[in-house]
Amino acid sequence: MRNSLLVILFATLFLLGGCDLIEKEITVEFQLIQGGIPYEKSTSFNKGDTAIALDLFHFYVSELYLGEQMLSEVLFVNPSDSLYSNYTLSVDKSEDTFSFGLGVPSQLNNMDPTAFETSHPLSSAFAMYWTWASKYRFLKVEGRFNDSGDLSNAGSNSALIWHTGTDNLYRIVTFNEQIQPGDHMVIKLDLDQFIDSISLQNNAFTHTTVSSYATAQLVSDQITSAFSITVK
Repeated sequence: MRNSLLVILFATLFLLGGCDLIEKEITVEFQLIQGGIPYEKSTSFNKGDTAIALDLFHFYVSELYLGEQMLSEVLFVNPSDSLYSNYTLSVDKSEDTFSFGLGVPSQLNNMDPTAFETSHPLSSAFAMYWTWASKYRFLKVEGRFNDSGDLSNAGSNSALIWHTGTDNLYRIVTFNEQIQPGDHMVIKLDLDQFIDSISLQNNAFTHTTVSSYATAQLVSDQITSAFSITVK
């Protein structure tokens, strides 16, 4: 009888311990949204009469904070890849603010990508480091657009390339939202809202050089207002 009670006790403690571990974590999912639903890479959509397709959309989020607790120093995000769009982060307690930086903060932006293991977000394996320009791309977007509303004729399409970087383009996104251990957060980036205030005819290209810096700044400003958060 005593042995049976001990087995039950240890089983109960194990289950309670497991629950405690789960409750000390939150999961974070990053999504691109277009037309109110998750966007699939290379799918055509419209801005007015202009057809657009995004073939690549990568970015960094850094200094993720829940209240005053830093959850992660930096994450590489590729919403088209479940491995790099879903993260589990440790938390201590409930808080009512959540924030992150879009890009790489200056202290990390000066790092050498070869100093990191290939699995690290800042490794050169993620192809986000500008060898020729130095430092990291914060946002790397590549796609196509056509004023005619039809992307089927590749020869008439125009290229959409937004590669942003430099310390001055680091942006902070903050949400006032109650978040507690065990929650699942979905961070959504609405493409319609993001692109709506950007003229593709005038601002379709930037490598954050002097000649296209204004476009890099515009893209960096507009993207921050296109994020939203849902807590489940």
